[in-house]
Amino acid sequence: MRAAELGAFLRSRRARADPTASGFAASRRRTPGLRREELAAVAGVTVSWITKLEQGRAQSVSVDVLDSLSRALDLAPAERDHLFTLAGYRADEPPRTTAQVTPGLRALIDALEPNPAYLLDRCWNLVAWNAAEERLFPSLRSRSEPAPNLLELVFLDDELAALMADQSVEQRRLASQFRAHCADWSDDPAIEQVVVSLRARSSTFAEMWDERDVATFTSTRRVFDHPELGRLELDHHRLAVLEQPGMQLVVYTPAGAAAQHNR
Repeated sequence: MRAAELGAFLRSRRARADPTASGFAASRRRTPGLRREELAAVAGVTVSWITKLEQGRAQSVSVDVLDSLSRALDLAPAERDHLFTLAGYRADEPPRTTAQVTPGLRALIDALEPNPAYLLDRCWNLVAWNAAEERLFPSLRSRSEPAPNLLELVFLDDELAALMADQSVEQRRLASQFRAHCADWSDDPAIEQVVVSLRARSSTFAEMWDERDVATFTSTRRVFDHPELGRLELDHHRLAVLEQPGMQLVVYTPAGAAAQHNR
């Protein structure tokens, strides 16, 4: 159980909760969200136990209590899963192996031409990409060693910032998805270093990270303003590479391509 992280997450969700949705008045509040006494009343959990959980002093917590808190705080499915993961209710962690770009994976991303595609390792480093991805983001041609990190590119790279018409939305989406991803790799020094480095170098990332939002990945429409290709609307897909836990294949396809194919 990651008691301190669970406590911080509970506090952040309680601060986000809408008191009026639980029948409490919204006026005369020094801080936003539900008071501990109100959360206790709605969840059927004692104030002292909520205090202990939020202060990171609990050694364990039951599934029933987590269920009650999830309902009382109206947690989204990704938030509920994150809460349970922090409490220790999850399968054993996958092995922390070094990502291997096998000949088969290299052939796969090359075969996806003309669709941009790349491979992410468990730290979200870009360990391989195809020529179409370089055409979309030309500065990758000079970034093979060390492997560029997706979050560092999105939060720190000026060229990519100019390219992404949806930069602020994508930054928030990636920060919340990476927090959910981190729970699957708890206490991984390599992943923790990504977070520490980004917090120090990007105030935007630090602010978003401290909000403690979590989200699962869903295929998303992305918009780019390319200096040579003009405005591009692409559907963003991310697929797990099952043979290597933590590795993901990211592919961009023309917006609406599936619908046009089915006509």
